[in-house]
Formats: sequence, C-alpha cells, structure tokens
Amino acid sequence: MKFGVLLTAVWGRQDAPATQLAQHRELVETAEQLGFGLMVAGQHFLGNELRYYQPVPYLTYMSRFAPKMEVATGIVLMSLVNPVELAEQICTLDACTDGKAILGIGLGYAEHEFRAAGIPRETRIKRFEEGLELIKELWSGKEHVTFDGDLFKVDGPAPSVVPIRNPRPPIWIGGQGEPAIRRAARMADAWYAPPFPTHEGLTRLREVFLEERAKHGMKPDGGFPVRRELIIAGSRAEARELAKQRSAARYDVYLKWGLGNRLDSDNAGFGSQADEDIDARFILGTAEDCAEQLNDIREKLGMDCFVFKPQWLGLPHAEAMKQVELFGTKVIPLLNKAEAAAAI
Repeated sequence: MKFGVLLTAVWGRQDAPATQLAQHRELVETAEQLGFGLMVAGQHFLGNELRYYQPVPYLTYMSRFAPKMEVATGIVLMSLVNPVELAEQICTLDACTDGKAILGIGLGYAEHEFRAAGIPRETRIKRFEEGLELIKELWSGKEHVTFDGDLFKVDGPAPSVVPIRNPRPPIWIGGQGEPAIRRAARMADAWYAPPFPTHEGLTRLREVFLEERAKHGMKPDGGFPVRRELIIAGSRAEARELAKQRSAARYDVYLKWGLGNRLDSDNAGFGSQADEDIDARFILGTAEDCAEQLNDIREKLGMDCFVFKPQWLGLPHAEAMKQVELFGTKVIPLLNKAEAAAAI
C-alpha cells in the first residue's frame, strides 16, 4: 500500500507565492518522514480563485525536499496541451527525480480553459486519445518514430529526451464518468479515481474498469490509485461537521467552473452539505474509523495507493499539518498492520 499527498491549490492571487512554496515544502518534507511515498500536483489554467502552478516544474522543485517520493501529475489536462511537449516534460521530470515520474491525465471540463486555448471543446476526446497514443509511441524505445494521426504527425528519428523509468512512466487516467473509466481501462495502466463519486459509485465504476479490461483481454490493471476526501477528528459526527465547513468553498469553485454539469448518478450529492451526501463521499471519524474505511476499499476494490488531501480553502496551515501527522502516525500504521495480517 502506497500513500500520497496532494499539493492542493488553496491560495489565490492575493496570497504571497512564498507562503505557498514554504507551506508545500513543509508538507512534503513531513509527509516523507511519516511514510508517504508520493506527491501529486494537478493542473488548471486561468484560475483566479485558486492558484495552480504548473505541475511539472512545480513537482521538480518540490522533489528537492522529499527526494525519496514518487511524483505524479494528478492531473494534466491532456486535451489542452501539445502531446509532444508533454511527453518531453514528463521525461524531464522523470530524469530530475531519478525515474520516479507518473503521468496522470484527464480530459478537462472548464469552458473558459478551452476558449482560452483556442481548442473546440467537442474535439477534446479525439485530442486526448490521439495525443496519448503519440506519447506512447515517443516513449516506445523505437529508433524511428512514425505517427500519422488526424491531429498530430511525427516522422523521424526517436527523440533523445526519453524516460529513464523502464519501460516508461506509469500512465493514470482520471475521470468520474463511465466513458472516462472505460477509456482508462483501454489506454492506461490505471484509473486514478477522483473524490467525487459516492462510495457506491466508486465500487460500480471500479467494476466497469475491470469489466472493460477483461473485455479487451488485458490484465486486471497496473494498480488502483484512489483519492477520497478524508477528515480525522475525535468522532464521526465532529468529522462530518468539519467536512461541511471545509468542502463548501472548494466545491463552490468546482461548480463555478462547470464540473457539476459533467457529473452523473455515481456522483450524486456533489456539492451538497446534507449529512447523507457528506457520508456518501467522505471518509470520516477517528484515525481508527478512517483506517477501517480505507482498509475496506483496499480489500474489496484492490486500492493500492491512497492520495490524501489535507489542505482546504481557509483552513490554517497548522491544522492541515495536524491532519498529515495524524494520518502518518496513526492511520498508516493501522493500514500496514491490516495489510500484513491479510497476507498471512
């Protein structure tokens, strides 16, 4: 079982960049000491409410302070970027981290990002799928790369900027709807499960992934990385109230950007602060409660990597660090103990 920490965007234009850098540095340094093995950073463009530094240079910088940790883009908006550039960016990250890079990608959904990039939103699936196939070709190790797509064309000697991880960095596809999960099953090593589906939705979508893999005669998968919203407190009721407070502002931003319009029944209650909707999407309670719920996902769904988001809009940094410390000192040992017992 691997544990990751998300470098969450909780600062805006008015906040000093030095504050963000210092707090994320403390986060990854502490997380590595506590047994986390992965740091994850996502991507958005033109965010006014939230400041997203671009993930490849940001992870390269942060890896200096936690050099044992793997680094994952979680996620790059594949439909909005050039695949040749992304292939070489990830190779650069892989070289700078001694072969620890993971490529996490997704379609993207925000209308303002597609408008700004001059990319028709209706082309996003085509751009995504063709771009990913080109990246795989560039990473194939062939001496000559030939790719003749409708949108992208390459014909020439293989580039010298190639990954050092053998045979290539793992590829994760993020998504919360059935078409995205089936795409992940066909084209990626793993589905990177976001925190938006309900617990029941997560179970159903995992089954969709495995069904699609079997349909194409593929091995089950290359792991199952999962993000769930998680709050550790003195009781489940206390954690639920904290979840309501912390999620409201964050989910308002997602709704403003249009994510709520893209979700289906597996994501029921998205943005709601009702008790039943919080319970359906969050992992809540004492450290023991949280460990039990995470172990249940591990046993039933095969989760082998959990990505934890300790930071929330408006939450003091000291409180976020307490969550990391509680997770590292209490939850991780309990999960490791449960995993060891199951292996006997």
